[in-house]
Amino acid sequence: MTIPDAREAAGPGAAEVLAGAASGAGAAAARERLLVRSGIALLGAALLLLWEFGAPLVVERRYVSAPSEVAARLAGLVLDGELWGHVGVTLGEAGAGYLIGIAVGLAAALILVSVPALDEIAGPFLAAFYSIPKIALAPMFIMWFGLGLLPKVLLAALMVFLIVLANTVAGVRGIEPGLVEVARVMGARGGRLVRTIILPGAAPAVVASIRLTFSRAMVGAVLGEFIAATQGLGFLIVRSSRQFETATVFAGIVVVAVLVMLVNAMVRAVEARALPWCAGGARG
Repeated sequence: MTIPDAREAAGPGAAEVLAGAASGAGAAAARERLLVRSGIALLGAALLLLWEFGAPLVVERRYVSAPSEVAARLAGLVLDGELWGHVGVTLGEAGAGYLIGIAVGLAAALILVSVPALDEIAGPFLAAFYSIPKIALAPMFIMWFGLGLLPKVLLAALMVFLIVLANTVAGVRGIEPGLVEVARVMGARGGRLVRTIILPGAAPAVVASIRLTFSRAMVGAVLGEFIAATQGLGFLIVRSSRQFETATVFAGIVVVAVLVMLVNAMVRAVEARALPWCAGGARG
């Protein structure tokens, strides 16, 4: 038998082995996904049951409500239309702050990494500002910018700006210096260097921070509504807590959490389609 004949004879066997290995890996991955989803469902059900029947044994019932009561109250808010106005206001504030914070954070980060001396000068001040509790700034924003949407938008933008700035700078600093030097030797300068080396190299950290910071934008918007507002999910939660409507308080919290999860899923889907190679982590 010649060598080509031997290869042809061995070919089908090798193909069958590869197909079997691929099938086994696919089945293992499917089992793992099923296991994870089952674990999530069981843990969620256990927590709900604990809340429904166990929490009243520790805390006064009217202060903790129950999942069944929260679901009923949430259904009532949806059916009478009250919820949608609050959701629209809070999403508008958080969305505007989210976009502003991303744009300003990316621009500031590029300026800092382009001018190392400026980065060294601004570093201590940014670190000090990052450490300030944002809840302490909320009343000041209300006093400075009034009771409308502007202070909530600015507070949400501030929450996003700091994280995007820190992660973008860290992502750029994580680029291999030799790669930058090689690009410069080959003639990459200025905007071309930023487009071809800096942005792609920092993309994992930047994209991860953009994906994760919508929750911070929601925190900023809701925090501003806690201080002074006449509409929004934060206003709904505060008003209900003052009236001891615990089920409504938890309903508002659930809506905030669901909105953040939905927006994060949307951003992750866009990221997977547009930038499939980005899988970096973010700080903040």
